[in-house]
Amino acid sequence: MPARPQTPPVAIRSVRHDPADRPFLVIWEATRACALACVHCRAEAITDRDPAELSTDEATELMAQVRSFGSPPPIFVITGGDPFERPDLFELVRRGRALGLPVAVSPSGTEKLNRAALADLRDAGATAVSLSIDGASAEVHDGFRQIPGTFDRTLAAWRMAQQVGLKVQVNTTLGVHNLNQLPDLIALVSRQQAMTWSIFLL
Repeated sequence: MPARPQTPPVAIRSVRHDPADRPFLVIWEATRACALACVHCRAEAITDRDPAELSTDEATELMAQVRSFGSPPPIFVITGGDPFERPDLFELVRRGRALGLPVAVSPSGTEKLNRAALADLRDAGATAVSLSIDGASAEVHDGFRQIPGTFDRTLAAWRMAQQVGLKVQVNTTLGVHNLNQLPDLIALVSRQQAMTWSIFLL
């Protein structure tokens, strides 16, 4: 029986740029200040802002340097701590967009994460938010974040972000605290829908 001719592979997506040439993402920890006390926090969050944080103008210069990588530019993600602890957050988003950067924000699940703040992010030019869901139940998620109510607030923010027109990425830190909830996490992400679901293994 003669061999069938080989079909060339079909590219799923075209490469926009070479990651060896410039990064796809640049993630900036804009502040260490955060109202949460997460078990895994690599930012070593504190209750108040550090006086050594970049100023608004210094942060603008940082974004200009990122923009100088060329086109298409990296996605610039403002995270923390909690970026909502910076009163200049919306101005930073506006300046990043004015420079031509796609800007996303990664906030914490606190009371500052509400519909008005999400709408202001959209109006400033943010295209997406990334939210952390570290359990399929309040007991597991809030136990990991160490502040009651964060699970419900984050789920509510997920819905509100979609309603105001922001894309939502969900981040999950997977470990012994939630491994047995993985099927329920998959169901939750599928039910609420997300642009991207990223799993972190620490």
